Parts: sequence; C-alpha cells; structure tokens
Amino acid sequence: MHWEINQKRMHNIRQMLLEMASGNFSHRIVRTEEDDELESLTVLINMVAEEMQETLFPKGYINTHHLQQNLTSLSFIVNEEFIICNCNPEACILLNYDITSLEGLEFAKLLTDTSSQNFDRLMPSILANEKVSTLPLSYLTSDKKEVVSLFSSISKISNKNRFIIHSILADSTEIDNNSEDVNSAFRQPKTRRDDARLMQQLYDYILSNLENPLPSLKELSKTFGTNEHKLKEAFKYFFNTSIYQFYNDERLKRVHLLIEQTNMPLKSIAYMNGFNTYPNFSKAFKKKYGYSPTDLKRGTV
Repeated sequence: MHWEINQKRMHNIRQMLLEMASGNFSHRIVRTEEDDELESLTVLINMVAEEMQETLFPKGYINTHHLQQNLTSLSFIVNEEFIICNCNPEACILLNYDITSLEGLEFAKLLTDTSSQNFDRLMPSILANEKVSTLPLSYLTSDKKEVVSLFSSISKISNKNRFIIHSILADSTEIDNNSEDVNSAFRQPKTRRDDARLMQQLYDYILSNLENPLPSLKELSKTFGTNEHKLKEAFKYFFNTSIYQFYNDERLKRVHLLIEQTNMPLKSIAYMNGFNTYPNFSKAFKKKYGYSPTDLKRGTV
C-alpha cells in the first residue's frame, strides 16, 4: 500500500515537471503529511514553480511566445560517481549531444569551469546529504556555448546509489530580446530562493547546536538578519513544522539513538543534548515515543 502511494506521488512529481517544461507555473503538487525525500522534492518543485511564476510573469504580465516557449527542463540520472546513466530528451537537444554521447559521461564535463569546480567542491556534502541540495549550475553545449540554469537541484533516489539532477533553464539570448519590463523581472532580488537559502542556514545552525538551548525567535531573527514573522512562517513553509518542534524532535532522535547504541547514563545523555533537567527530558521523550527512556533496550558499547 505504501509503495502504491509513493508511486502516485512520483507520478504527480513527473506531471508537475512536464507542466513546468511546457511553461505552466501555476500548477502545484498537493502536500502530504510525510517527512521523507519525496516530500522534500515536492516542496522544492513547488518553490521553483512559485519563483518562476513570480519572476517571469510579474504584475500580471504574460508573454507566452517569448517566455513560456523558451524555458527548458533538464533532468539527469547519475550514479554515486556522478556518471550520467540517463537523461531526458531536452538535455540532448539543448546541449547538442546525442544520448549515446551523454550516457557514461562524467556530469561535471557538461559544466563550465567555474560550475565544475564548485560542483567538485560540494560533491562530498551532496553525497552525505539525504535531502535535496540546491546549487547554481552553468552548462556548456557540445560547441562550447554557455547555458545558465535559473535553478538546479540534486536529490538522492531512495534506496539506490543514484541521484537526480534537475535544472530549469532559459535561453539568455531570447531573454535579452524581450522588453525591459521582462528583463527587470529577472533582476528581482527577493525571491523564494532567497528564503530557501536562509532556511537552509537556519536548519544547519539548529542541527549543529542541538546540545545548546534554542535561542528565542527574536534572537534567531537578529542572527539571521530577518524579522520574526518571516523566520517563523518560512521555516514552517519549507519544513512543515515549527522551529522549536524541529529542534526538539531532532534532539530526541539523537537521544534515542544514543540510548539504543551506548550504555551512557541517561542523565548524561539528557544533559549533553540540551535538556536542563532529567524529568523534562523524560516527559518529552515519552510524549514523542509513547514510552519512557528506561523502557528502551540499551546498547552493549
């Protein structure tokens, strides 16, 4: 049953990508209550569609001839060494390669020197990351013409040592021929992508400081240079939970693992994960898991 549901979710994602490739950015994938890679990918794709809609069609302006037809969606499936295993037809057409030339090619060979260097530098963190990674990518066609992506993402295929690399691109020469109103739209500095980067910084900060008490929303907003409302609402949008709930859940996940795999005293585990008192820790643990820490089978380390 769960497999069938995930197949349906994958179908919705593929349909969404087809809609975006055809220039329709008003479509959205319905969110679920799941907390997995597919849900992360759903959030990312919805975010890209929203950003593209706001960027390409500001204040109701729509130029279907110049804008919708000049957007291309590139998708690559690569192995853990980032060798291309497959790609969509648009990748072959835009980059001027045939499919046999792309299959077996190192993905970085398709990038400009700068993008290739950045990609190589980020590869270890991409391999270690279970969630979706975003980064800017610029491609080179077979005749060495540069094509810049508006947005690119990399996500791991569940239970396989393969990754999906997806890019949304626009023909920059066509964009330059459009009106000044449209060109100015591409220069809008405030987009959902800015929010995504900010939330990724906050996400990383929380995970790196689980052993410390969580700062107040006011303190966090000062640290990350934004206001309290935006910080709270944007985090809820991207991660489908509150900042405090995420912090607490991640602490308890780490605590659960330590109890299972070590024989450290429970009080020590509680204190090293930011709980000030053992009763508070025990209460939070039981609320999340339905049993107390003492009921969990201990490790043998």
